[in-house]
Amino acid sequence: MKKVVTLSIFSVFLVSCASTKTTETTNVSKDESIQYIDLTSDDKKVLIEEYWVVEKRQDPQYPISAARKGLSGCVDLIVGIDKSGKAGGYKVKKSYPEGVFDKYAAAALNNWKWSAAGKNVDKAPVLTTIQLDFMVSGSKNKAKAEKQCGFSHM
Repeated sequence: MKKVVTLSIFSVFLVSCASTKTTETTNVSKDESIQYIDLTSDDKKVLIEEYWVVEKRQDPQYPISAARKGLSGCVDLIVGIDKSGKAGGYKVKKSYPEGVFDKYAAAALNNWKWSAAGKNVDKAPVLTTIQLDFMVSGSKNKAKAEKQCGFSHM
């Protein structure tokens, strides 16, 4: 009986030691985060061309539900371009109508590819903003979409 209790305590000790090591490993990977150059402010948006040039762009799919309702809109995303020239992540900065086009914009953006500009020999990762527009002719929310998204070519 004493051996069973001792083995049980020893097993618990081993399991807790193993889980501690896993946690430490996880913390190390969090400390190795990518250091992005922030080009998200309006006065720095034009600098993106000095770092990255769009090589492959995919237009987003237009959601059928939005087309049936005659909705136009946009999604303004903050995008991280990593050293490999791919979208390393995104965050929705603004969308109109809220939530309608978000996942379609993100899905398209995941297929974009950038190549480093001549000045960006180190392939420095950057944060930038990209707005993807969703327009349908005869839009029921044309005036509001123009105002919210800043386009007037509908």
